[in-house]
Amino acid sequence: MSYDRLPGGLGTWRARWLLARHNGILGPLTYLVALVVVLPVMLLWGALLALVGAGSARLGNRGGVPVTPKSHPELYDLVAATAQRLGTPMPGRVLLTATPTVDVTVAYRQRHLEIGLPLLACLSTAELRALVGHRLALLRHRHADLVTGLLDLWTDAVQAESYEEGRAQRRAAELRRTLAGFAAEAQRDADDAAVLAAGGVDPAARAFALASLVADEYAGFLDNSGVPEQRWWRPVEVGISDVDDGWRRALHHGLGESDWAADDAQLLATIHPRLAVALRALGHAPLSVTLTADPVPVPPLSERERRRVTRRIMDIPYPRYIRWSSFADSPPRWWLRRAIRDVTRVRSDVALVLGREPVDDVEVFQVVRTRPREVLAAALDVPVDELSDHPHDWELGDEPPDVLIWLVEENLLRRGWRLAHPAVRGVLVGPRGDRVDARDVIAQAGREAEDAPGLRRWLGPTAPTG
Repeated sequence: MSYDRLPGGLGTWRARWLLARHNGILGPLTYLVALVVVLPVMLLWGALLALVGAGSARLGNRGGVPVTPKSHPELYDLVAATAQRLGTPMPGRVLLTATPTVDVTVAYRQRHLEIGLPLLACLSTAELRALVGHRLALLRHRHADLVTGLLDLWTDAVQAESYEEGRAQRRAAELRRTLAGFAAEAQRDADDAAVLAAGGVDPAARAFALASLVADEYAGFLDNSGVPEQRWWRPVEVGISDVDDGWRRALHHGLGESDWAADDAQLLATIHPRLAVALRALGHAPLSVTLTADPVPVPPLSERERRRVTRRIMDIPYPRYIRWSSFADSPPRWWLRRAIRDVTRVRSDVALVLGREPVDDVEVFQVVRTRPREVLAAALDVPVDELSDHPHDWELGDEPPDVLIWLVEENLLRRGWRLAHPAVRGVLVGPRGDRVDARDVIAQAGREAEDAPGLRRWLGPTAPTG
């Protein structure tokens, strides 16, 4: 390839213009605001970081854990071997992060590869090589910063075109057409690298499909796990340092059915044309996020390293202070508040469906189970007819809805039970040490009559204690 141009013959000045325009940093008053407000603030912030020694705010650290031949030999060797096989330059640094992606960052002549811990738990060695190879291939370009930025911009446009409407959809379609020639060449080269690194088209396609699913499932895990979110008004933040351990425990217990469907496979096939046939084939079968049987070995992180990656996933910058805890040491009131918050929303949605307050939680349970389409419409605040009316779309499979698990969990927590592990929803231990999984309670209720006495034992005024 030529180092004097970008893929597709796109000029560097036009590339910079497109990035500036579509990343929302251009406007009539942009430069005035930057000079008068933003620049002084950035200078003051930089001085503060220098005073407190927050070196991770610089690109050299970025909140990740450095991967070296000594600290993570297997993972470092995988990256080095992949780079050598593809003939690509080795990135300046390899970092472990809590973000469920494999990505490269190029700025100030520094090139970093970031690998997300959540992916390492779910992807096999070959699948991880595919993602690493795809991103390393972008470093072959002289203007790698522009290539990575434009490719991400094009990918976002393809995705936005599939779900946006009106003006936003037209804008996404226009940007996609503008970058079509660039994306076709850049993505073809990167996809070829992924196939070569993985040892075949099928593992490469599966890697991208799983990466997409892990990103969605991990976002849901963080939202449902109850990890406290950042609040700008809090003088002291709170954080749980062993989020990755909680993620692995949730995977071990099982995340349930995913939302993977043929439409998701088709969208990825559009983004990765070289892998289109294999990706579409994956769309015809269920695909779930589970613990992989062939992971790349990664030594346990130290407490300091765990806090560093968690701070980044929580988006809490230095030098803000965090009062750290672990799942095991966190106060039980956190998880009771989480359950009450979740179930309060469910009860409100059911009340909208019924047009009155539900009699008890057994009625809430039955309405969610028998009228899920109406409950979801109430939760989304949309008319029922906007949702699919195909019966197959509303059949409750082997995995119960999360809202039913939360309902059982909240009832038992209020009666003195405790969670076996806060990151695993619905698995509780009673005062006498007996253990129950809300999934089993829900499955048993599905086999009983509508006014099931067994269900009332768990959702009624009292709960069994042994």
